[in-house]
Amino acid sequence: MIVTPADALYDEPISIRLDGLPASKHVVVRAVATDDLGHRWASHAEFVATSNGTIDLARIKPVAGSYDIADANGLLWSMTLDPAIVERTSFVKNNAEPVTVKLSAEIDGKNFGKIFDGAELTRRFLAKGIMQNTVTDDGLVATMFHHEDGPRPGVILLGGSGGGLSVEQPALLASRGYAVMSLGYFAMPGLPRDLMHIPLEYFGKAIAWMRKHRGVQREKIAVTGMSRGGELVLLLGATFPEIKAVVAYVPSGIIWPGIGAADAPVRSAWTLRGEQVPCIATTTNGLEVWQKSPVALTPWFLECLKNRESAERAAIAVEKINGPVLMFSGTDDQMWPSLNLADIAMQRLNALNFPHPHEHVAYAGAGHFIRFPYTPVISEIFHPVVKTPMALGGTPEANHIANLDSWRRCLQFLARHLK
Repeated sequence: MIVTPADALYDEPISIRLDGLPASKHVVVRAVATDDLGHRWASHAEFVATSNGTIDLARIKPVAGSYDIADANGLLWSMTLDPAIVERTSFVKNNAEPVTVKLSAEIDGKNFGKIFDGAELTRRFLAKGIMQNTVTDDGLVATMFHHEDGPRPGVILLGGSGGGLSVEQPALLASRGYAVMSLGYFAMPGLPRDLMHIPLEYFGKAIAWMRKHRGVQREKIAVTGMSRGGELVLLLGATFPEIKAVVAYVPSGIIWPGIGAADAPVRSAWTLRGEQVPCIATTTNGLEVWQKSPVALTPWFLECLKNRESAERAAIAVEKINGPVLMFSGTDDQMWPSLNLADIAMQRLNALNFPHPHEHVAYAGAGHFIRFPYTPVISEIFHPVVKTPMALGGTPEANHIANLDSWRRCLQFLARHLK
């Protein structure tokens, strides 16, 4: 088995080729990896060897398996979580250490080790020369990735309604030439427990901290976030002129209420100068969606949007953003209707003659979970805050395409407008 590159950054494509096979034999190639929870992820694909006894995974479609297109990287993005795990998750990374993927092959159900010994892939998030530090200054809860060899454009990365902070995506983004702060804002020690009444001043502190950091070019700071974090970065861009670019994944152009205890009053997720940032009024219509598992919330959000007057009052003043805007959505988003919600922001930008470049890219058939290339795709997750299985939507192939293309566009966007 010839695999190249065997050791590379996570977003780099691979090639896999098998030689010396019996002609026209069915061969099953398998991939296995373990996440930081110790959970097993696996994929497989069955091929028919050519008359020359070769299989090139980039050129031949599998006849069966966990994906069905010609793609050597299919074994990476089609890996699925062990079905015995009840609480479904993404491929969890609690640190920026590499992921090891083990490859093997079988003929007629037997290990094919007599001809080759399989292969092992090392998929890295951190390039050489990047420093990782914990940030606790001024009440911030964050992880910072910066370069040893001098300042780079800065990016603040924000998660969604699951709380906490991520490490793999910010580390990978730093490896592509940026100083990246992964910033927590709730559901972590020292931070609010719930996504409720989060002061925007907290994020102002993070921006100020970044502008003083020796590894950051102070006049080149962007923000990026996903889901509620996508809503948040649009709001931050409209609030803080120091932000020069916004990348929003499956975002909302309007403000939604916070998420807290079931008996808590409906309140905005965000405050500014001690006052609630106006949020849309919600409805009890459509709440039967919670009776099904996994819960698909998009119909309920669409019900809420029927209150146009409330939606207009809660609209983010995206025209105040001091730089270009890039948004991504999935047409099969089952968590919330990101296609519609991003369009609200896009229509406002167009109507008010926004002077900076702005684009909304919608991925046909993709769901809510859009991240970076070759990470295992998922369409359902056990939500860590509401403690319920939630539908994310999207087909595996469409979600993979969204991950691949959005990452390419994000890097191009940041390079064009920050570098």
